[in-house]
Amino acid sequence: MDSISNDFSHLSVGDLHASCDGTTPPELNRISLERDTFTDDDHNLLDEKIVNAFDIFRRYNEEPPLPLLLSNITTDKSLTTLTTDEAKELLDREPSIARILRNGWQVGSFKEVRQLGMLSICSTSTF
Repeated sequence: MDSISNDFSHLSVGDLHASCDGTTPPELNRISLERDTFTDDDHNLLDEKIVNAFDIFRRYNEEPPLPLLLSNITTDKSLTTLTTDEAKELLDREPSIARILRNGWQVGSFKEVRQLGMLSICSTSTF
């Protein structure tokens, strides 16, 4: 994957102080509020687009496929875009992101997902 600049959000998680032996789960990290240049209205407009795109799932009271949902959320130009396969790999590696996605789906707001930040992780591939 191309190198990632320090843009708005990178949708990566990690804990610089965690051991790499897999016994310490990484913590989700957020970007600082100063770096979130979106207003609440901006977040609301982006949320509305996502909810509308997945309206069929809401009508049937079902959860959309999380990798597809995450990939769609990252299509905003200020986020690091993830393909569906990359989103699935990230969700498999970091199940805590799935919890945030599910919460966002229930309330119709993905601001918390957009505010995920990046720290080093003990892995050869990072997003």
